[in-house]
Amino acid sequence: MSTSIKWPSWPQYGQEEYTAVEKVIRSNQLFAAKEVQLFEEQFSTYIGTKFAIGLGNATEGLHLALAALDIGVGDEVIVTPYSWISTASCILMQNAVPVFCDIEPESFGMDPQKLEEKITEHTKAIIVVHMFGYPSKIRELQAIAQKYDIPLIEDASHAHGASVNGKKIGTFGALSVFSLHQRKSLSVGDGGIICTDNEEIKDKIYRLRSFGDFELSYNYRMTEFAGALGQVGLRKLDYHNSQRIQNAQFLTELLKDVSPALEMVCVREDEVGVFYAVLIRVNTEIEHLDKKLLTLQCAGIPIRKTWEPLHLHSHFNPTNKPPARGLPWDDPRYSGIMRNKTFSDLELPMVKKYCPHRLLEFYVHPPTGLTELEFAAEMLKREFLL
Repeated sequence: MSTSIKWPSWPQYGQEEYTAVEKVIRSNQLFAAKEVQLFEEQFSTYIGTKFAIGLGNATEGLHLALAALDIGVGDEVIVTPYSWISTASCILMQNAVPVFCDIEPESFGMDPQKLEEKITEHTKAIIVVHMFGYPSKIRELQAIAQKYDIPLIEDASHAHGASVNGKKIGTFGALSVFSLHQRKSLSVGDGGIICTDNEEIKDKIYRLRSFGDFELSYNYRMTEFAGALGQVGLRKLDYHNSQRIQNAQFLTELLKDVSPALEMVCVREDEVGVFYAVLIRVNTEIEHLDKKLLTLQCAGIPIRKTWEPLHLHSHFNPTNKPPARGLPWDDPRYSGIMRNKTFSDLELPMVKKYCPHRLLEFYVHPPTGLTELEFAAEMLKREFLL
């Protein structure tokens, strides 16, 4: 057996993408025009919402989602600590306060049982994340948000095409945000898109994404290149997702006897996950885990630990003087549950147990197939078979 492999790269652009980009160049119109409008229409139809608004990236989308809900000083937004930084840093962009809610150990999304105890009179929104294309317990989270009449925002950056009981992720909240970054399942280089059924919110986001509106607004528009590439990627998305799903199933079968220490994380019965990456749960303490992962990486296998939890990030635990914008939780106008508290001291048992030392991410993007997965399984057996 070879000791290394060249893992297929993602994304892989071809003639359709070249033609789409060339068409934009020949048009002499490079930003926020016909191609973006077509992509918005096609994406909203695919997801199943009335409206979709193209943007420069998903961080801009999360920011505008909060701005469109008039969230600001003194407000709280409940958010998961297990995500990429922009899921929570967008809250600081509006000078609001993040309130971190623990995760559940199935999808590693926000725990509905812990959500309700975080809600206060200051809570103005809830941001849930469908990590790595695994649907969170979104129906339970949606029910709690509706009970308290709090807008629910879905960060669906990894979940293009995922669904729960036949209903697509991105249609459960008041708004949803998808990333179109280089590494995402639908890649345009960099881009983002917001979906909503609310026409008033849609109109406000359209105004806020272009600077010069009567209200403070931004230069957050999508380019025509992104719109054109998005149309091509959307046509291929279901096929690519089917490959990811098949690869996740292959890997689950190949690894079932590797070690009791490693366990593939699977979606629940009524869910369709799309596996931006496959999650592997580490069930026991493994000696020299970092060294084992480095060996696998040097062999060409795309596996690594997942992120550090956000409540430990320096954005929320500044060690030097406060930033120029100040610290929203220290603002005298704020009197909520994070007043006089330190984020790094928060008790979040599931996050502490799993993140990042007991969760591994493994990439199964197309055109990865059985050859690569069999190689990876053999290498994993070498390192982890007990």
